[in-house]
Amino acid sequence: MKLTFRVTALIVLLLAAATIASADGVTRLTLNNGGSDIMGGVFVGPYNFTSNGQSLQLICDDFYNNVYSGESWTATTTTLSNLSGVMFAGSTTQYQEAAYLVGLLYANIGDPQKVGEIQWAIWAIFDTQLLTQAGPKYGLTDTQVGYMDSYYADALACGSPGTCSYPNVTLYTPQLGSQVPYGDGQPQEYIGVPEPGTLVLLVAGLLALMLLVIRRSHA
Repeated sequence: MKLTFRVTALIVLLLAAATIASADGVTRLTLNNGGSDIMGGVFVGPYNFTSNGQSLQLICDDFYNNVYSGESWTATTTTLSNLSGVMFAGSTTQYQEAAYLVGLLYANIGDPQKVGEIQWAIWAIFDTQLLTQAGPKYGLTDTQVGYMDSYYADALACGSPGTCSYPNVTLYTPQLGSQVPYGDGQPQEYIGVPEPGTLVLLVAGLLALMLLVIRRSHA
């Protein structure tokens, strides 16, 4: 009975730890580099960050603000189930559409051209004018704009529940005034697939503790 109670308690602790590790919170982001310059002179993702000692590859959903290599800021982390405080408030459907495109972008990470077109489609989710401006203002070809339009249309279809799947992304919304250097202006908002590293380490440690308890109970 004592062994059963201990094991049950540790399982509950594991579940609680998983909940804590995946909960909304805050983190400090430092931009290591700003993606690649292959689409009309605009840098497209993924962008490489350091967050609490871990490396992250994140996708930008905000076209108009600028960030710079070496800049850091505090970001609020949320999920699609809790979009309070995000940059584009009241837009659950748009974030779901963007999440679909983020998953598609990660799946095509080895194709820079396709990544760039998907990145522009993500930006267009939150500002449709970018689809018409991309050619004349940024010099993108008709072929590039055509693919952007196609990805954008696919994403809109994903706004209908059950139409297609999208990853459970994490949103990184900047806290105003937290950026260093401060004079660089408001950072952008980013989207990414949650990094499992912290959760894996935590669960592994707790599993080791559970095994130790079981061994001592049999001793």
